[in-house]
Amino acid sequence: MTYPRQLPWGEGPTDRGSLLESTQSITLSEAVRHYVASIKAKDSRDGVHKELFRFLNWCGPDRALVDLSPPEIGDYAERMTGVGASSQATDHLQAVRRFLTYSRKKGLTERNLAQHVRIRKSKARSVSATTTSDVNNVVELTAEGHARLGTQLTTLKAERVPLAQEIRRAAADKDVRENAPLEAAREQLGHVEARIRTIEGTLKAAVIIDPSSLKRAPTVRLGTRVSIKEVKRGREIKCTLVDRTEASPLEGRISDVSPLGKALLGAAAGQEVEAETPRGKIRYRVLRVTS
Repeated sequence: MTYPRQLPWGEGPTDRGSLLESTQSITLSEAVRHYVASIKAKDSRDGVHKELFRFLNWCGPDRALVDLSPPEIGDYAERMTGVGASSQATDHLQAVRRFLTYSRKKGLTERNLAQHVRIRKSKARSVSATTTSDVNNVVELTAEGHARLGTQLTTLKAERVPLAQEIRRAAADKDVRENAPLEAAREQLGHVEARIRTIEGTLKAAVIIDPSSLKRAPTVRLGTRVSIKEVKRGREIKCTLVDRTEASPLEGRISDVSPLGKALLGAAAGQEVEAETPRGKIRYRVLRVTS
């Protein structure tokens, strides 16, 4: 395995600012290659390269690493996990997180992008079981969430043809020793098909929340907007409680099955609730509940 050029780390003490300045032009592809080369075991290197190949394609291999933004990383992680994280998606995102941690440690970026790779806990159920469950149980969605899922479904279906073409091109490669592009394209197509089935099952079982019912309910429920404040730190947060299929923490849409969502469900303005978070138990005061 060869690399285009020597990156500036490991060359003795250097000022962090000058290091960042000297790495402005390092592409994402170059950074991944050097990260893979830093892994000692050959089998592990091959596996990590395969896992990161999709990430490179999604972001653009020729982009400067420093151009990646937190919202972009969060959106990628959300797209990979979909409604529930499979073991494959979890392994893939763990590889991306480790790469981003390595990049910050080596001074290639000042941003801690790894913290935006949020990995949901893996579900024991299979995709088909999840889809069947969604069909047999009513799913309450906001009108915006229903429309968002419909748009996402259209986008995913449009990805089928390009992915199939990518698989054909990769399969035509006569070098069978290491065909990471073929494996990655096949895995991505499988992920797209699984996500399509999940969304179709969700939309089939969906019931759109009646906005008028929210106005009559002074307590937190699906579809309501909530303003809360951390009791200890005083930080104010605005969010909307939604079904897990609509959840997007980066956009302020909190799932009703998340720790915070569970704590808020049924609460009224003026009430205090406690949520179990990665930072420990946090107490919040509900300031406002609106439709």
